[in-house]
Amino acid sequence: MKKIILILASLVLFASAASAQSWLDQFLKIATETVGDVVSGKGSAVTFDIKGDWKYQGVAIGASSNNVLANVAAAASTGKVEDQVNSLLTKAGIKPGVASLHFKNDGSFTLTATKINIPGTWTKDGSKITLNFAKIITFKLVGTVKTTEYGCDLLFDAPKFLEFAKMILDAVGKASNNSTITTLQQAVSNIDDLKLGFKLSK
Repeated sequence: MKKIILILASLVLFASAASAQSWLDQFLKIATETVGDVVSGKGSAVTFDIKGDWKYQGVAIGASSNNVLANVAAAASTGKVEDQVNSLLTKAGIKPGVASLHFKNDGSFTLTATKINIPGTWTKDGSKITLNFAKIITFKLVGTVKTTEYGCDLLFDAPKFLEFAKMILDAVGKASNNSTITTLQQAVSNIDDLKLGFKLSK
């Protein structure tokens, strides 16, 4: 872990742009808090009860392995990816503090937003979670639950989550050729094991 922190500290020193600094700061937090428990699936996330009502608090960002650290420098020029994805989802009505996810005992769930409510089904096996959107959009997200001090993060492969964001934008009538999504897709394709998803709180 000390080695990881030293690598990231060096990257921070050589990052010249403010956006790059923000990006590296985010990954410094990931190195000390996220990498490891997301990979192993060990800890409280295994027995964590996802059932109930959760408030969406923004886009969660994480990493599934240490390999991502080798590519952080290449990602710096993309700026604050989490902010850009938040902006996209906000256009679709998925706004922090407003949108919510409702997980029911019968294995169904609803993503409730200001412009669209999307039902589906969910399963959880240890720290692994699967969301199947069955109406309005048909899409499957398979990811990991990570417990946090504020609730939990549901983390999915970044390219897959961006596909989900694109489908949501299409469903609410936004332009399907959104240049921001294209830029983000190109950026995350160069970063191994980057995760994006939902930051949730009770």
